[in-house]
Amino acid sequence: MSKSAKVVLARPIGERRRGARRKPSYIEPMKSDANDGKHWSEMDVRSLMTSLRCGDTIEEAAERLCRSGTVDQVRPKAEELGLKYKRRG
Repeated sequence: MSKSAKVVLARPIGERRRGARRKPSYIEPMKSDANDGKHWSEMDVRSLMTSLRCGDTIEEAAERLCRSGTVDQVRPKAEELGLKYKRRG
């Protein structure tokens, strides 16, 4: 072995390096999405109605509409249309 060669010791599977940070075990919601804050088209309204009537939560409906960053704007739209919805629990 040459003098410049380094020896690398493998750690057992699942063992972390000392001081290594753990990644969070949850998935963070997207900060913004493609349609956040945009005007509601007729197709968006129909998709919202269909999604909620099929049993999706308001958060799932927002994700389908690419508005997951503005769920707070999707809720009032659903209420304006007289739609009932569930929340993720």
